Amino acid sequence: MWKGTQRGFTLIELMIVVAIIGVLASIAIPQYQNYTARAQVSEALNVLSGVKSELAERYAFSGNFGTGQDTGMEELVSQTRYIQDVDYFYREDKVAIGIRMSTDGHVSKDIRGRRLRIELVADEGSIKWSCMSAKQNGIDEKYLPGSCRGTPSSF
Repeated sequence: MWKGTQRGFTLIELMIVVAIIGVLASIAIPQYQNYTARAQVSEALNVLSGVKSELAERYAFSGNFGTGQDTGMEELVSQTRYIQDVDYFYREDKVAIGIRMSTDGHVSKDIRGRRLRIELVADEGSIKWSCMSAKQNGIDEKYLPGSCRGTPSSF
């Protein structure tokens, strides 16, 4: 008969540890995927800072944002992996920038091909910026930064 202290873990103890790890993983993985999607949207918005600066300079020097024919800003957004294309909509003293996220596999599936919108509105010599999900095929609000949760205007 063996008389000694028990060494190692019993099968039930190991099963409990595996179950706890499974529960933690089932919570952590979806949260990490949401975090990844939000980070990709934030990077796409940061890339557009050059476009916003260019439009602000145009307004400061000429009193308008220009027209759809003279954008010339494609090179400002060509260095990102997350933006597929950018559209500009001009109306008097307003510009809406439509951004479509890339459809490539490296972009989170939750935002792949989805759209967001930035609006620039000239108001008595200053420019007001607002950011929001697009009306059609928009990005879910939970993937947008806190400063990017407005509602699209009518133009």
